[in-house]
Amino acid sequence: MAIIVEEEKKNGGGFLGLLTWVILIGVIGFAAYYIFFKKAEIVDVVIPANFENINQITAKRIEPKEIEENPIFKSLVTDPTYPTAAKVGRVNPFLPL
Repeated sequence: MAIIVEEEKKNGGGFLGLLTWVILIGVIGFAAYYIFFKKAEIVDVVIPANFENINQITAKRIEPKEIEENPIFKSLVTDPTYPTAAKVGRVNPFLPL
């Protein structure tokens, strides 16, 4: 004779289970819409009054040879500061203070 052990089948949650699934699918759909389909809002930028000065700057061409041969650039000196080794912690951190 065989012994059959079987769990009692639940009825699937009923109304609460259905409501949970509807809310979950709604949240996923709402997120997908805003991530993939909604157009980004355009940010209005007010152009400053002296914007014409920027055009003069961008029209200027920079030549690397000009900069390298400049006496002011050649007079620049690097002053390296090397980090010093600092003593951190105690020799044995498990000793009482």
